[in-house]
Amino acid sequence: MRKVFTILAATLFAGAAVAETENVAVPTPVLSGEVSLDFAETANDKWGGTMGLDLGVDAAGLASVDLDFSAVDGGAVTLDNWTVGTEVGGVGVAMGDDNGVFVGAEGEQTLAAPAMTESVKVTVGDAAVAVGFTDWTADITDVSNIQGSYTLGDVAGFAVTASGDYNLNTENTVLGGSVGRDIQGVDLTGVVTYDVDGEKFAFEGVANVMGITAYANGDQDDAFQNVGGEYTYNIGGAALTAGANYNIDTEDFAPTAGISFSF
Repeated sequence: MRKVFTILAATLFAGAAVAETENVAVPTPVLSGEVSLDFAETANDKWGGTMGLDLGVDAAGLASVDLDFSAVDGGAVTLDNWTVGTEVGGVGVAMGDDNGVFVGAEGEQTLAAPAMTESVKVTVGDAAVAVGFTDWTADITDVSNIQGSYTLGDVAGFAVTASGDYNLNTENTVLGGSVGRDIQGVDLTGVVTYDVDGEKFAFEGVANVMGITAYANGDQDDAFQNVGGEYTYNIGGAALTAGANYNIDTEDFAPTAGISFSF
């Protein structure tokens, strides 16, 4: 495993050396953000609200940098996600805490979702591999899990992606795949995951059309567990959202609403 990190480090330094000889201009960071007011149902059929602030700092050039900060009313600004990387000869190398390559969906109440914290990700074309650390501040050679994904591209009009996660601590493997297609302006996606140790399939279908995102999910034991969705309406510089999730088994209805302003 130490050889893997030696190769990755060499790739990063090689990219820096090549870019330096090409006299690349120092990029100017781009600041973006969003202020949001979110409302959700609380106890006794009442509604509660929160105010949140999201800030993004992005820069591209010798190295691409992506920093995502957030804060809530009365709280401190925290760094939620970060990624620093570079690309050399079509090979991309990035390190950060948001580099997972496992497939995902919208609701994800039933899908297996392997966690990955800080990691190193290598991308070559449509293939990606991410190596996650147990605690990179203590031991960068202590690997927790490895994820991989490959996008097949256009297969009979469908976009197909296959992915997998192997956890070195539990020795469990989780497989996932997604299939998507645009049909007359309706973006349809189907996602399936399989937990080898749990011996369970889970699936979710998602549809996007005209600002509406709707989903339904379940697993092999209960094929229809959750339905939900969200509608987004843009007016001026504001985005108004309204959505809900309904758990069919528990009959729990969870509506949400919000307004956000981007800059």
